[in-house]
Amino acid sequence: MLLRFKIFILYPVKINILKLSPFLAQFLFTNKQLNLAGLGKFILGEAGEIVFQQDTAVGEDPQLVGYIAEKSGKMKSLIAADLDSNLELARQFLNIGKPYLFEGIGTLSKNKTGNYEFVQNNPSQERSKEFTGEGRDVTSTTENSFTGYVEMFSPKRPTGPTAKQMITWFIAIAGLSLAVFGGYLIYTRAKNKQRTTSLAKKQEPVMVSQDSLVRTDSIAQSIKEAESAATPPGMYRFVIEKATRQRAISRYTYLKNNFIDVKMDTKDSVLFKLYFLLPASPADTAHKRDSLQRLYGTRGKTIIELK
Repeated sequence: MLLRFKIFILYPVKINILKLSPFLAQFLFTNKQLNLAGLGKFILGEAGEIVFQQDTAVGEDPQLVGYIAEKSGKMKSLIAADLDSNLELARQFLNIGKPYLFEGIGTLSKNKTGNYEFVQNNPSQERSKEFTGEGRDVTSTTENSFTGYVEMFSPKRPTGPTAKQMITWFIAIAGLSLAVFGGYLIYTRAKNKQRTTSLAKKQEPVMVSQDSLVRTDSIAQSIKEAESAATPPGMYRFVIEKATRQRAISRYTYLKNNFIDVKMDTKDSVLFKLYFLLPASPADTAHKRDSLQRLYGTRGKTIIELK
C-alpha cells in the first residue's frame, strides 16, 4: 500500500514576549503590597524589608492587572491570561519542591510541612530606588531579549486564533500519527514474520541431513530477529530545547496555550528542559526525533533520553 503525505512548511516569525517580573516588583514598591492569586501577599515595610504572608485563597487583583496593562500598553485580558499562566507555573514548581524566583523581590520555596518560605533579594535598598523612581520609561520594563528567535506560533497577532490553532493541532496530530503508524507497521510485520516462520518450522520435514540443519539454523535466526523487532516500546524523553528560566517559561506557556502536550523540568532552577514524553521502540526513536525536530526544534538538535 502506497502512502502519500503532504509536508507543510511554516515560515519563522518574530514575537515580543512581555516579562512580568519587573512589573510585579515595581507594583510592590509603588503600592507597598502585592497580591498573587493562589500564593499570598508580599508586603513592603518602612525600612525596605519585604514580608510574605501565605494565603492560597487570594484571588486575581484587578488593580495589578490594570497597572501592568497601563505600563505595558497591552489589553487587560491578555495581561490577566499571562499573569495567570506565570502564577500557575510558579505554583507547579513550588509543589514539586523547586524554588521560584520573583526578580527584584526574592525567592519563594515550599518546605516539608507544605508552608511557603520567602528569602528577600539583597540589597533591598537599591531595589527600592530602582522601582520607585518617577518618570521611569515604560520600555525599560518590557522584555526585548527574546525577539530574534524562530518560533512556530505568533502570540503577537491575536486576530484569527482559531485558524492558527487548527493548523497547529493538525501538524502535531499528523506528526505523532505518522510516528505511531510507522511503529505499528514495524510491529505488525514482525508479528507476521514470526507467525510465518513458526508455521514453516512445523511443516519442515524431519531429516537428519546437512540441508535440514542449515534450514533449522536459518529459521531460528529469523525467529530471534522477529522477537527482537517485536519488543514493546519504552518511554523516551525527546528534549526539544534547553533554555534559561525566562525563555523556557515563555516557550512552555505559549505551547500549552496552543494545546501542545509539552513538559518542562529543571534540576537547579537555572537551566530548564522542554520535552515530550512518548512511547517508542529503539528502532523508531530516530524517526520520532527527526519529526519533532522539524516541528518544534529552534536552537539546537532534539535530544533523546531514556526515561
